[in-house]
Amino acid sequence: MKKVLFFALLFLPLWLMAQELPFTVKSRTKFSSSAILGYEKVDSVRYYQLRFIQEFNLWKFGLGLDLDFLFDKRISLRKDEWNELEDLLDKIYYLNYGKKGDTFFFHLGGFPGLTLGNGLVMQNYSNMLLYPDLRKTGLMLGGSPHWPTQPSFELFASDLQRAPVLAMAARFKPLPDSTLKVLDQINLGFSLATDTNQYGNLRHLVADSLACDVDLLGRKPATVFGLAYTLPMVKNEKMTLGHYVEFSHILNYGSGVILPGIYADFKALRVNLEYRLYGGQYVPAYFDHYYEEDRAVTQEDELDPFVTKVESLASVKASRGWNGSIQATFSHKVKTRFAWQNMIGRKLKTGKSIWFSVWVDTQYKRLENVSLSYSKINTERMSIRKFYEPNTDIKSYLTFRISKKRWFLIAKYSESFRDRNKDGKINWIKEVRRSVGAGLKYIY
Repeated sequence: MKKVLFFALLFLPLWLMAQELPFTVKSRTKFSSSAILGYEKVDSVRYYQLRFIQEFNLWKFGLGLDLDFLFDKRISLRKDEWNELEDLLDKIYYLNYGKKGDTFFFHLGGFPGLTLGNGLVMQNYSNMLLYPDLRKTGLMLGGSPHWPTQPSFELFASDLQRAPVLAMAARFKPLPDSTLKVLDQINLGFSLATDTNQYGNLRHLVADSLACDVDLLGRKPATVFGLAYTLPMVKNEKMTLGHYVEFSHILNYGSGVILPGIYADFKALRVNLEYRLYGGQYVPAYFDHYYEEDRAVTQEDELDPFVTKVESLASVKASRGWNGSIQATFSHKVKTRFAWQNMIGRKLKTGKSIWFSVWVDTQYKRLENVSLSYSKINTERMSIRKFYEPNTDIKSYLTFRISKKRWFLIAKYSESFRDRNKDGKINWIKEVRRSVGAGLKYIY
């Protein structure tokens, strides 16, 4: 049996896209199971991996178990993730009840992309970036009570075991019964995010020779808060036109503002256009997708070998510019989004960003759906001709139905280009993260 497993793993050289949510397909059934074979690298040691994701749905409850088995060259199980009581918590991929908009909801587990407000405080943050080297079980709970002011709120912790990122967001209508129809639609919002210790992930990122130095570090927190309001000016069955303003401040550092943001929502098409002003020592979306990796990094300074993200803001100059996005849905079969940002400022060379994504519910024979996403953040040019510039991500995904109802094949591929040594170039060995994954899913 061991030989069969060994050869099955040997001829499937797949790196898992573990930072994504469990494989999902359209299903109204209560149970499903996914299985993946592949490779995984932990502490520079390559293991063969057998991974099962079991999903259960009952009423408003959902449970996903991530059972991950790593085998060395001798097909011996790596037991480091199975010998502690707290390891059992890491096996819960998600446990949820309800969804946003319900009177009460909660989600325990992984968060691949979390955004607060219009993204000045937190945008596309993920607590799963370092998975499986560092497994984090986060928690979000919130609700929307049925009160006249239509309030809603969310509370978030990125990890229940280690130094977490904490966040909260709340919204309400202060004048729901105003005699002026415009004013009764005003929606005020507040958001807050704080990293209780930016050094929290360093021990998982630095070389072993620096581990003792990390243990001697104190705590270095970072906090960002935001205020916003949204006001629909024209609202009917066919469209909604309005504007919004958002302000955010990084505690003890700089501030940024969207002034104004204008949106037009035509059901199948939504357009946003924003004018943004960033002060010195400020960056938007301080808690972004790469925050778990960037919250503290090493530098070539023997006296001060570590620098936190908030400390790096000292050299950031003021900037101003435009941000826009277009989102479209066609017959619930095609969903696409294009967004861009063009910031200018003194000595600012990397103020341009673009985002593009498309999802197609093909239903072509057995091909269920296909998706592709591309993003390039804070670069010198918007052109995609040179797609491998720093801070570029490419992802693709497809679902193929093997049998009529129950068996599905899921495949994923991604590339991430990161300029870790800040030399403006990409080292194709050390600075490119590639992920390939393929698996089967069975719907009971």
